Formats: sequence, C-alpha cells, structure tokens
Amino acid sequence: MKNKKTILIVSIFILALIISLFFTVLHVQSQITDLFRLNKELQEEGYYMADFEFKMMGMAYWLDHGHYHTALSRLNQLHRQLKTREGLIKMPKFKNKEDELDFYLNLQNARTGAFMDDSYPYCTYNEPTENILSHIDALAEETGQPLRLKYPLKYLDDINTPEKLKAFLEDVSNVGWIASRFPQTTFLFARSLLSYYNGEGVIGEHNLYNFSPEWKQTLLQWFYDNQDRRTGFWGPRSRTSGQLLKRDLTNTASIIKTFIDRNGSDIHQSFPLRYRKEMFKTALGVMSEPIPSDEDLDEWHEWSLKMGKGIIMLTRYLWKDASEDDKAKAKALIEGFVKVAFEKYYVAGEGAFSYYPASEHATLDGTGGKINEFTDIGFFSAEKQKELWGNPEESIIDLGVCNVSILTENNFALITNHPEVNSLRFYDTIPDFGDLTSGVFAVAYPQKSSVRDIMDFTPKMKHWLNTTSQSIGNWVSKEATAQSMNTLEIEEVLIYEDGISLKTMNEFLQKNKRFVVLGFDVLQIPRYKIIFDKK
Repeated sequence: MKNKKTILIVSIFILALIISLFFTVLHVQSQITDLFRLNKELQEEGYYMADFEFKMMGMAYWLDHGHYHTALSRLNQLHRQLKTREGLIKMPKFKNKEDELDFYLNLQNARTGAFMDDSYPYCTYNEPTENILSHIDALAEETGQPLRLKYPLKYLDDINTPEKLKAFLEDVSNVGWIASRFPQTTFLFARSLLSYYNGEGVIGEHNLYNFSPEWKQTLLQWFYDNQDRRTGFWGPRSRTSGQLLKRDLTNTASIIKTFIDRNGSDIHQSFPLRYRKEMFKTALGVMSEPIPSDEDLDEWHEWSLKMGKGIIMLTRYLWKDASEDDKAKAKALIEGFVKVAFEKYYVAGEGAFSYYPASEHATLDGTGGKINEFTDIGFFSAEKQKELWGNPEESIIDLGVCNVSILTENNFALITNHPEVNSLRFYDTIPDFGDLTSGVFAVAYPQKSSVRDIMDFTPKMKHWLNTTSQSIGNWVSKEATAQSMNTLEIEEVLIYEDGISLKTMNEFLQKNKRFVVLGFDVLQIPRYKIIFDKK
C-alpha cells in the first residue's frame, strides 16, 4: 500500500510538472509574439530599439544552455519594460548631426566597449556594436570628424586568438533542441565576425581593433569547412548529431559575400565557393514557403528577413550560374514578393515602408530594407535590369504609332488591355532605354494596383527619410539609407491613381503634338510601347 501511495504521489508530481511546463511554454510563446508587437510599436513611437533582436537572441542562448530561470525571468523583465516604457530611451530631437553623433557615442559600454547591455550573454555584443558603429561612421563622415570612440573594444579580447575564436564559433553554432525552435539561432553571432575578414565592418575598416593574419585565416577556414554539401548552406548544427538543423537562408546570404564578389567570381583562390547550384535550389525552396498569418509578427519578422536576404543573394551573387528554369522560378517568387511588399508594408500616407505588415507608420528597417531589395532586382538601374531580365529594347512589344486628333479611351486600350501592365509612364520625347526615369511627365495606373511605380514612390520615400525623426532601427541607419537614396535622380511627376486623365493628355497632345507611353509590369520592366501623334 505504501508503495502504491508513493507511485501515486510521484505520478501526480510528474503530471503537475508536465502541465506546468506546457503552460509555461504557451506563456513564453505568447510573450515572444507580444514582444515583437511591442518592438514594432516602440520603433514607430521613436524609441531606441537597436538592441532588441539581440536581447531576444541572448535569451535563446541562455535557454539553450540550460539557464532557464535566468532566461524566463529576463523575458518577463523585458516584456514588462517594453509595456511600461520604463527605462527605455526615447530618441531626442537632435539640434544637428554633431549632437546626434555625441548621443550615439555615449551609448558605448565603458566596461566592454560594446554597444550592448553587458548583463546579456557575451555572444550578443558584436552584432549591435557593428550596426551602431556603421551609423556613427556615417555621421562622422558627414560632420567631417574622425571616428573616435570613447572606450576601446575590450570585449574582442575574449576571441582574439585562433583558439579562442574556434571555441566561440563552436559554442554559438552548435545548438540544442530549444534553440532550434527559434526563428533565428545564435549562429548569427558566428556569421557576424566575417565583417572583420571581408572588410565590410567599420571595426576592421577603421582599425578599431586588429586581429592577426592567423586569426583571419582560422575564421575563413572554419566557414569553408562548415558549408553543408547537400544544401550548399551554412547554419546551426545539432550539438548531438552535428547535422545541419535548418536551411538558414538569412545567414547564408551574408556569408556568401566572403567567398564571391557581385560578379559571381571567387575572391579566394584557395577557397572557391562550392555547391552554387545547390544553394540556388535550396534558396528557392525556402522562399517558396507560405507567408505567415497576419497576427504572427515574429514569423513575419523572419519572413521579411529570409525573403529580402534571399533575393539579394540570388540576384547579386548566384544569378550567372543558375539554370534558365531556376531563374524563371526565382522571377515568379520575386514578383510575388513585390506585390506583398506593397500590399502589406507600404504606408501610403507616408510614402515609405514598415518592417511589420499593416503598420500605421513607416520605419527605417522597413524602408532601408526595401530600398536594398528593390535595387538588387533592378528597379533603379537599367543595367541591373538588363542583367537579370534581358534587354527591354529587344523584348518590348512595339504597338506602333497612333495618329489621332482627339484621344479617347479606345486609343489607350491598345496599351492598357494587357494584364501584365501595372503602370504607365508618359514621355514628352522618345525615351532613352538606358534611363527610363527621365523625360516622364506623368504616371497612371490603368487598373487598381497596390504596386507603385518608382516615379511615384521614390520621391515620397526621399521626403520621408529627410523628415523622419527616426535615426536607427534594429539594424538600418538613416544616414546610410539617405546616402543611397540621394544617388537616385527621380523627380516628382503627375500621378493618376484611377486611370488616365483624357483631359490632361489631350491638352498635352495639342500642345506637344506627340508623346510616348510605356507600360511597365510590377518589376518595373517596360513591356509595351505606343506613340501618339496629332493628326
């Protein structure tokens, strides 16, 4: 009888433990979803949130290493802080760029030299530091000041030998079951170190910390040895089996540029990029996964990352070696991505993009990310467009010359009655196919469409960037984004949302005697051309 009681008590205890664990998991999942919602809100409200993602990754690291109490209590603490706003930094209105530079320099941690709360795991320090330094570098350049930090980057002393480096890489790259459940794993922090090798990071570029040639060789060799031959990808591996745990497109897209340049040529003779075709096919598979439900903000966060990084990887690095069939599949995925980008992320009232779907306000992460993605699919460059999609002068369908005295809707139907035509651009002279943003006097949308023509949204994005109080997102800097946008010479033109204004076009025809109309698809590729001449 005594044994039966003992068994019963133990069984009840185990059952209670399982039930408690089940509800704890549900509570944590709910908190994580809500944290991403709060991150979205706080960015829009102008709070400093550049370290949010890395704090989340730090908690994943604690959980994966068995520090459950620390992780869960910190998760509760962070959730409470974001809800109450207590202790958060509200971005001030800077008097000038010098004032902004001082603000960011003062965020540096005196003990570690990192731009990260040192109560979080060591592995989280480097990535936010690189992001903030990139913004500080742009500000220093703009103000004509040398880049000088308040404190040395002491945290890098912990990985400054080949032996220490390898130990760190293995620690953050080999993960357990818990970490593998997160959208992103601590493998991100291994990938982050490659900026010291490829010269992309501010730390290496400005000699803010120097690593030995042996250290850099060890770093490159480790990544070369850890590419998965079946998928061509890099990513977290199982701590027990050593197998690749996920098709980590986001980090693979960042690692690839250490091995090949934008022309797809190998950078290091001793370390040629392998498994290119496998990489392309694996990326197509990841990018074909269904889009998340509207309420799953953490999943949307991951979807945006993988789609953006995937598009850049395919179009910038792997395109020339891909088969025509794979290129056609990629094009269809990219077209779908562009439609979702405008349907879910474009904030029409502000003329810029959010990072999370259906947001009230645009953000730097959303806008900066979309500019990079649109650049790499040829939105702003005739040369890039030609490289990806072929020569438009050869593929465009010429509808000839239409001689009219008065324009009617039937005349325009010649170019509008094609489902692939998303927008129309009106030119006062024969356009130069090397520069299809010059000579435009109007843009019209023949059918209702969420996808905007670049003549429509680019000036609005520039205005938003010049007027927003946001200066840095989770990883995008206002200065760097504005610099890339300022190279685009696209002027505001008349926009007709609901079809063509016959009155305006007839007035222009009477005055100018001729104009040209090009019909563009959602990738901003010219598909049809027609010339209207006055009889």
